[in-house]
Amino acid sequence: MKKLGLAGLVLILVCGMWGTGAAASSYWQRMAQGYPNQLVVSEYRYEYRSPELEITAQVPQLAGAPDPVWEEQFNQNLRQAVQDLAAFLQETAHMVLEEEPIFAAFPFQGIVQFEVKLNRGGLLSIVLTTYTFTGGAHGMTYCDYINVDLTTGQELSFFELFPTEEEIDRAAEAINEKIAQEPQWFFIDQFTPGLFTADQGFYLTETDAVICFGLYEIAPYATGIQEFPVAAP
Repeated sequence: MKKLGLAGLVLILVCGMWGTGAAASSYWQRMAQGYPNQLVVSEYRYEYRSPELEITAQVPQLAGAPDPVWEEQFNQNLRQAVQDLAAFLQETAHMVLEEEPIFAAFPFQGIVQFEVKLNRGGLLSIVLTTYTFTGGAHGMTYCDYINVDLTTGQELSFFELFPTEEEIDRAAEAINEKIAQEPQWFFIDQFTPGLFTADQGFYLTETDAVICFGLYEIAPYATGIQEFPVAAP
């Protein structure tokens, strides 16, 4: 089944609108020392209940961004993403129950939640978590990561935060330290810098950039979402 994450529908709108990007070192400084943003994050809530499907979704809504047009597009896209997820699950549940009525005993589920990880220094970092159950042995959890430089209106990418070979090596080493401690829980013996991708998942805190991998990416399902904090250089 396709990934049911939501953030990709939002970040296509996060383009340069207010200025130019910052140096990588300044991101770390802003994470640790920046003032709290004027931006307020509230929630949009969606619920749906039927005998075959239950959906509960909360997604972030922004107020106080520098550009109100961008802000409304951002908010609308997340609301639309929830509606699209609900429509997909409704269609899937109906189709599956027509073919396999036995699944009526196990209603499909969709749960979307979010957590604001950082909202200071002109930076915003949010984790969106989507859980879906559409039959089978267990459900699936997907995380999407929204990292925005509010001073430019741009998505902050992994390679902007880790722009040099030295920095990428440092990020890989944080992952390898954990693999070395618990090798039995990973599919690989060593994580090489070349395994990082342009859409590498991560979120920001005041002290760390936390690199993330989804279910089955580098470890079995039972180990959950894998997270590796990397402190400022």
